[in-house]
Amino acid sequence: MRSERRRGADVDITPLIDVLFMLIIFFVLTAAFVQGAIEIELPEGNVPPIRERSSIVVTVTGSGILWAGETVTREALPELVAKALAKSDDILIAGEKSAPYGEVAELLDEMRELGVQSVGLAFGGKKN
Repeated sequence: MRSERRRGADVDITPLIDVLFMLIIFFVLTAAFVQGAIEIELPEGNVPPIRERSSIVVTVTGSGILWAGETVTREALPELVAKALAKSDDILIAGEKSAPYGEVAELLDEMRELGVQSVGLAFGGKKN
């Protein structure tokens, strides 16, 4: 009788070795970054919490001006701006698609003349 030797299945360990080498490289690089860390003591401050500033949105539409959602005339703007400046409110100007750009530019100039130092621009149109 002839004895047959069964040969076992060959297992390719090349991918395993590749993964192990990648892990070794990762851990070596990570250890190098951790060693370079500098420990510092940050000072503690007694700063009062920052007050949330409110914003007033002035919207220029094709038919007029809206101050915080309510229709106003240009004649009422000086009083409204003075109140906003007294309360330290931020003023944002939004222009709708239907509003001519010249109207927005005129409103910016008028705000500057009324003493507003900084005006933000916001999107005021409707999303379709």
